[in-house]
Amino acid sequence: MKKLRASLFTIWLIGLFASCATSAKFQSLEKTTDARALLYVLRPSRMALSLWSFRVELFQYEGSFTSDKKSLIASWSLDSADFIKVRLDPGFYSLRCKDMDKIFYAKEGEILFLSLELYNRGPFSLPGLFIKSLNAEDALRNLLEGSRMNEIGGG
Repeated sequence: MKKLRASLFTIWLIGLFASCATSAKFQSLEKTTDARALLYVLRPSRMALSLWSFRVELFQYEGSFTSDKKSLIASWSLDSADFIKVRLDPGFYSLRCKDMDKIFYAKEGEILFLSLELYNRGPFSLPGLFIKSLNAEDALRNLLEGSRMNEIGGG
């Protein structure tokens, strides 16, 4: 019985440390290089609507966004109060979550902020979603709110 308890405690302890190592709290904005853009994708905490995790996909267009030729370059699952940072080459991109699609252009040396905004459609329905561009001040307000947003692995 003692060995079983010790084994369970060891497994619990390893799980605790592993879960702590998978995300980090936001500390400060990262600087970008002159040749690439830096994209922050945020999912701010919305208490009443924060139960669902959302799959987010990032596509890069070949040339102009009017060509309709795009390829998936990354995808993540974002929970409430998560964010991701991604370095991008200049060009047109599309961020997709559920049935929403946000097309944007990444310029050299630019820092972009996109936020997954949830809203309530009614008392017994799933939340609605839209993707919003943020300025640096609003993005920082979201990143620093409460106990700070959690960074998940990115590029």
